[in-house]
Amino acid sequence: MDITLNEEQDLIASTALAFSQEHAPPATVRELETTENGFDPTVWKKMVEMGWPAAALPERYGGAGLGLMELSLIIEALGQASLPCPLFSTVIEAGLLLVDAADEAQKSHWLSRITAGEALLTVAMLEESGRMAPEDIALKLTPRGDTLVLQGTKLFVRDAGVADAIICVARSGQSPSDLSLVLVPADTPGIRRARMTAAGGEALWQVAFNEVSLPGHAMVGRLNVAWQPLQNMIARGAALKAAELTGIGQAALDLTVNYARQRIQFDRPIGSFQGVQHHCAEMARDLAVTRLLARQAAARIDSARDARREVSIAKAKASEAIPALTRTAHQIHGAVGYYRDYPLELAYHRAIAAAASYGTAADHRRALAQLLRDDPRAFRGENP
Repeated sequence: MDITLNEEQDLIASTALAFSQEHAPPATVRELETTENGFDPTVWKKMVEMGWPAAALPERYGGAGLGLMELSLIIEALGQASLPCPLFSTVIEAGLLLVDAADEAQKSHWLSRITAGEALLTVAMLEESGRMAPEDIALKLTPRGDTLVLQGTKLFVRDAGVADAIICVARSGQSPSDLSLVLVPADTPGIRRARMTAAGGEALWQVAFNEVSLPGHAMVGRLNVAWQPLQNMIARGAALKAAELTGIGQAALDLTVNYARQRIQFDRPIGSFQGVQHHCAEMARDLAVTRLLARQAAARIDSARDARREVSIAKAKASEAIPALTRTAHQIHGAVGYYRDYPLELAYHRAIAAAASYGTAADHRRALAQLLRDDPRAFRGENP
């Protein structure tokens, strides 16, 4: 599989990085973490003007029709700059889930609004266990005549405080995979939101649904068949979290190399010492491997082939290597790396949060082991 970037992709990557770094000085990012939105609406509007929310959505709804590879380059740049925005919740989670599961009327209404920057959406899936497994979904959907009733609580919902609507994953039957999707407007009576404390500083919310009554057309797709599109969403989320971790790792490596060149000890830059050089070389190696695996996963999904192997390999590697890389960066920096006013601490906490999102390294190793047991041919890949 050729994952070499072409000229257009190179331009997307360089433009996204320049924009992200311009609009995300560390002091600004820290300030945004304390706001209700968690991001700057003015910067988001500029992203809309640049076409980022439209990048991977279909052209018939105002999108650009690009692939997940191009979107991953934008996500990597956002990770490198630690720039918060609702791109992940609105497009990667909700938007592409609507592409997979919604009817034509829902797609026309919501996707065109997303590409125009007129609507923010999010997906409420996780509950008390924090796992994205069908058996862990307990929030109940009960049909009552022409209405649908939701009862239960969701946790770790991205950008729920500003979303115009929430796509809620609900249990609608007895089988573990009997799940359904319901689109809930944010102003529906019976919804209660509370901001959660997040390791990475992002805007995560607890959302409680207390006998929330919805019309029948709020159903996204058909009853009890949501698990397949949700699996697609989980695969995309894991692949793009690997891309985000790549950007975080690049930021940590850049900070470390620059510091090692400037920090003088024993009348020499510490970067001249072999031990420091070895650490930096290992950081660069792990970052390069993570980047290649993340791009391989995105390209595999774009090819519409079975991407379970590539996605789990990429996320397992990224979730282990990048937090370890940031810890090594702290060792080289010494005490200054732990100051909240220094950007390395920001990268460290973002890495922890992204490593846990969409499955930890252990989760994806278990998924690979399951794949090896159930389908050895898929585990070996095309070039065993």
